[in-house]
Amino acid sequence: MAAITLKNGIDKYWKRSALHPIKLSEKELIRPRLLTMLDEDTPLVALQYCLVVAKIARWEFPRVWPSFAEELLARIQAIATDPSLSAARRGIMENNVLYIMHLFVKSLSSRTLVLERQSLRQITPLVFAVLAPIYAERIAQFHEVMLRNQNHISDIATFFAESLPLLKTIRYCIKTLRRLWVFGIEKAESIPAGAQEFYEASIGHQAAFYDLFQKLTLESISIPDDYQVALRKIVLLYGKMYIDFQKYHAVRFITMPCAKQMLQWYWLQIAAEAPRMVATPEDSDGACEPIMEPLLIQGLELYKNVVKNFFYTADDNNQLDDEVKRCRQVIDGEILTPDAIAKMAELLMFYYIPLKPKDLERWQDDPEGWMNDEESDFWNFDVRRCAEHLFIDLVSQERDRLAPELAKLVVQTDEGAANDSRSPIEQHFRREGRYAALGLCANDLYDHVDFCKWLEQHRMEESPMGVAKWRMAWLVGKWVVVKFPADQRPHAYTLLLELARSDELLVVRIEALSSLMRCIDDWDFDPEQFAPFLKPAFECITNVLAKVDMPETRMRIVNFLSSIVQRMQREIVPYAESIICLIPPLWQSAAGENMYQTTILVLITKVVEALGAQSTSLQSFVAPLVRHSTDLADPAHVYLIEDGIELWLILIRNATALDSSLMELLQLLPGLLQYSTETLRKVLKVVEGYVLIDAPGVFHNNGLAIVEALHALVSDTNLTVRATAAGYNTLNTIVQCVSLEAGGKAIIDSNVLWTAFTFIVEKKEAELALVHHAGFLSRIAVHYPQLFREFVLAQEATLAGTFAKNWVDLFDAVGNVAQRRLFALGFAVAIATTNDGILEALPLMVPVWNEIMSDTGSSLVYFSDVDDDLPDDYGEVVVAENKRRQLLLNADPAHKFDIKHVLADSMNECERLN
Repeated sequence: MAAITLKNGIDKYWKRSALHPIKLSEKELIRPRLLTMLDEDTPLVALQYCLVVAKIARWEFPRVWPSFAEELLARIQAIATDPSLSAARRGIMENNVLYIMHLFVKSLSSRTLVLERQSLRQITPLVFAVLAPIYAERIAQFHEVMLRNQNHISDIATFFAESLPLLKTIRYCIKTLRRLWVFGIEKAESIPAGAQEFYEASIGHQAAFYDLFQKLTLESISIPDDYQVALRKIVLLYGKMYIDFQKYHAVRFITMPCAKQMLQWYWLQIAAEAPRMVATPEDSDGACEPIMEPLLIQGLELYKNVVKNFFYTADDNNQLDDEVKRCRQVIDGEILTPDAIAKMAELLMFYYIPLKPKDLERWQDDPEGWMNDEESDFWNFDVRRCAEHLFIDLVSQERDRLAPELAKLVVQTDEGAANDSRSPIEQHFRREGRYAALGLCANDLYDHVDFCKWLEQHRMEESPMGVAKWRMAWLVGKWVVVKFPADQRPHAYTLLLELARSDELLVVRIEALSSLMRCIDDWDFDPEQFAPFLKPAFECITNVLAKVDMPETRMRIVNFLSSIVQRMQREIVPYAESIICLIPPLWQSAAGENMYQTTILVLITKVVEALGAQSTSLQSFVAPLVRHSTDLADPAHVYLIEDGIELWLILIRNATALDSSLMELLQLLPGLLQYSTETLRKVLKVVEGYVLIDAPGVFHNNGLAIVEALHALVSDTNLTVRATAAGYNTLNTIVQCVSLEAGGKAIIDSNVLWTAFTFIVEKKEAELALVHHAGFLSRIAVHYPQLFREFVLAQEATLAGTFAKNWVDLFDAVGNVAQRRLFALGFAVAIATTNDGILEALPLMVPVWNEIMSDTGSSLVYFSDVDDDLPDDYGEVVVAENKRRQLLLNADPAHKFDIKHVLADSMNECERLN
């Protein structure tokens, strides 16, 4: 408890930025004692203590405690050479201090600041000078123990007791030195003494440790768990060092003298373990699992990075520099020779890439989990998937050599199986390997293989657990995006829907639907060609959804359903009711799964979009989902708000009327308008959609709140000009649709009129922004002339004069034809007043009217208010929204009114008043 409290206290109070930090004087007392408590023999207490020292070193090296590394190395050397320490005590102290060094180097190697990188490179020679001899000495001691007990390891229990402390020390040395080898040495010229010897010797040491692990495992010797874990970790630590070295120093990795030896050793293990990869539990030797699967993954990954690596290829001009030339010489002449490539491809195809017995076991125990793993990107944690990536890269890089031979293998039929001397299980794995290769290398084989012809010739024969059926569905999905003629697509649809029937295995059905989704997402997909298969496709999807439980699987299938709805457009109308019936159970199963809920919202959006005006009947069904997704008081809105607003917008666009459920959602709009996110533009579109459908109904109870929220938006000087313009565009739509009796009071009470007026008078913003304020006032003047005149008349003459002058000056900054006409109409309305400030600007307005009246063209030619966001490929689906906007456009005074008549009426009224 004291050790844990010490660690927590240091973590909380050591930093200077902490609340009530530890005093500097106290820190000076603590630091010297940190390296004097290394003899703790209780593992948990020692662990906490090591963490304390490592944390302080992480914060204070090199700025506050620059001598920490030297002091720690001195302690390591003192413990290793102190003759007064017993072997047991030395082992405890050595492991503790080496663990601190490991944590210290690990934290340093993860930093990216220049000073800290330099500090790591500076201490690298010092650490190698101390730790490399200790590592070599412990290796020698372990070898002596092995020699003493080599003939009767299993009979002497003391062997484990003697060698386990040595293994722990060796492991800590490797953990530290491997990071220094990768991150502490920048150039080959700066390799410190002992570093290269450590790296080159590690290849032989790894082989020796693996041989020991293999011997102990195969001879069924009773091994202590901690001993087996230590051996396994040491073997894999060497592999981690090679992979990191290859990742960060690819050229040096290949040009090292021991590269060929190391890669050859890994391939020997891969080849030796190959028969185990396709072995079954019924085999006579009973060994159906590799001895150390992570070791095989490391080897496959090393070879993958040799086969295809940016650092080993020519530049854009096909020029090779000296380093790349050296690498290519080593790779092509010593590692990837033609004979080695052929053997590698054959071994991978027939032993590593076929589905394994353990895959079939997971088909039974967890089919959905297995499918999700197949779709994930974590391929370097599974030996089969890692082998698949190596095989793909190998064929891609050696296409001219491997593709013709591979094509001959994969197009073979199974008619000669009866004359094959191999066992049925061997024939199955070879056939499975050929099928896997055909799909994995589709991008390289399309010139050599006619897949449609191959599909007709190869029947789905019986195989263990339906492997052949799954593979056929998988193959269609791989080839449909590469080379699949349009006239052959119906054959693919028929095959996949047959494999998705309810009497097939769940993994086969899910894979069939996944491949069908690739067909539908393909660029060459023809909706009319797929229309006859729509009904069985919906039946298969519904049946699979009823069987699966994992959210990830359901999400994938719901996304597939969304793709069908989107691509088929109006063809899905007869099935819309069936799709909607799926939503309630899906939504209920997605409780708490926000990502899953977003896919359901996307599906509903696609259905509403496809139904068009017919979606009005869904309003009461969809409104609660929109509320749940967009209510800022609901925590789920953080994840669902974007898709919820998109659904809301599509529903409003396609509505012909508003029911009570949609009207209740109006209460959410003021809050959403103040919710500064990327959804603001769509929220404004929702407001416009409501107003276009039923402006009086919208303003009856919610008008003031909406206009006040819009006022807060357009008066925010921190917003971009584009956001301000969008806000005023919505206000302009409101003014056009709402009568003065219904909306005038909200305009006055919200103070938005005064805000726009003030912006123009003060003229502190750029003209590009002020144009939108002026445009709104022009719109008010044209649509609510009485309100505008009363507002202007109430202002002082000086203030009104400044406003009028600035208003007219902004005319030249307006580029839109309709907006220029709107400004001119606004000027004409404004002069019907007794305010001297406005009348003084009359001479400035005359040139504007002359210019507008001389333009005989119609602004309708240049201006359209139809929403650009509406999709072009839905035809009649978007007519409802377009019609409303077109009617609004046709009724706009900027196009409809004759400015001569308006100006004449205003002049007469001005004369009458004055």
